[in-house]
Amino acid sequence: MDTRTISAGTLSVDTFRAEPDGCLGYLVVDEDSRTAMAIDPRLDHVDRFLEALAARDLRLAYALDTHTHADHLSGVRRLAQRTGATVLAHAASRLTGPARRLQGGANIELGGARVDVLDAPGHTPDSLALRVGGHLFTGDALFAGGAGRTDFMGGSASALFDTLRTFEALPADTVVHPGHDYVGRPVTTIGDERAGNPLLRERDRTAFVARLSTKADPPANMAAILRHNLGEVDTAIVAPVELQALRAHGPGPLLLDVRTPLEFESERIEGALNVPLDQLDARVEEIAEQRDVVVVCRTGIRATIAAESLARVGRRARVLDGGMLAWRRARLPIREGRRRLAIDRQVQLIAGSMVLLGVTLGTFVNPWFLVLAAFFGAGLTFAGATGTCGLALVLMRLPWNRTAPAPAGSGAVCAAGGTAPTCAAPAEPPR
Repeated sequence: MDTRTISAGTLSVDTFRAEPDGCLGYLVVDEDSRTAMAIDPRLDHVDRFLEALAARDLRLAYALDTHTHADHLSGVRRLAQRTGATVLAHAASRLTGPARRLQGGANIELGGARVDVLDAPGHTPDSLALRVGGHLFTGDALFAGGAGRTDFMGGSASALFDTLRTFEALPADTVVHPGHDYVGRPVTTIGDERAGNPLLRERDRTAFVARLSTKADPPANMAAILRHNLGEVDTAIVAPVELQALRAHGPGPLLLDVRTPLEFESERIEGALNVPLDQLDARVEEIAEQRDVVVVCRTGIRATIAAESLARVGRRARVLDGGMLAWRRARLPIREGRRRLAIDRQVQLIAGSMVLLGVTLGTFVNPWFLVLAAFFGAGLTFAGATGTCGLALVLMRLPWNRTAPAPAGSGAVCAAGGTAPTCAAPAEPPR
């Protein structure tokens, strides 16, 4: 996670970035009153937000999502529970539980700063944007060079067209903080987007709708993510120290580790059962029905999705809060397993061995074996010159080098413009 701070007078903005998907969350602070508002905090960033609040002695007044996210788990409710902050949500949101409802034209006070609410439908019907002190938080309605996709969850390209017209009317120096960064620009301005964003520059509604007509695959685990983000399920958590205490005074809960086998083999909590998330539905019978279950993953994201999947079939489970990262930070026992050599070291070992073998055989057996050494030497030269290594690409596909799948919702699953090719509608009309 990358954190950066922008200060403007009495207002500061801390940006929390998640990799590899470029997901962005924000902590907006009125410095005079030491009052803060959290915008789009991810569940796996809750501790980071809490650390930032504590380090600066800030009071969190509000926490909200700019829309109902389908690509990652929201940390709004968890953050509000831990700080006493008021949950905010658009009037059109289907969020359950207590929340102060907002709609376009409303405003709230953040210490001495005024926060104006703008309706921003298109990506989802409940999208909103927030304008405070010359800063505009657009969620997934506007990105640098693009905008949010409109092909699921009640999205409307025509509504997004109108939303972009609203943004376009704002002052050119308005600083834009989007919900994702797919192009290496986590901050932009309305002026820059007027000049360079192909979607904002499109003046014809019909052509704009055509640009966003391409459908893409939905985010991974979207149904479970939506249930969590709408508050339809409230998965219980257990802190690492609490879990260790339970294990110290008896058999303790069944630990269900839903990481990949490679992650599990590298490090794990002693006695955990490994059932990868993508195999859970097929192997649910391996989990005793009456047993207390705690689900474990790296950060708690996959574990939350797994716990909600178990709840659908009548199995109750809690989640290790913060996952293995929190367990390690608490300095609790971890069983270390085999570590894999880095890909570059594997390349060096194989290429070096082949060069040595080719030279040896070419010298003592047949000169034609020198071709083997020349081939691998040429490959290393090409890799050094271009930054591309064919051998490394092959090695990464082998079973022992397969890394964990990206957490649910990673990848450019929300974009409809810019340079997010994996799921985005193209910036130009399809041909």
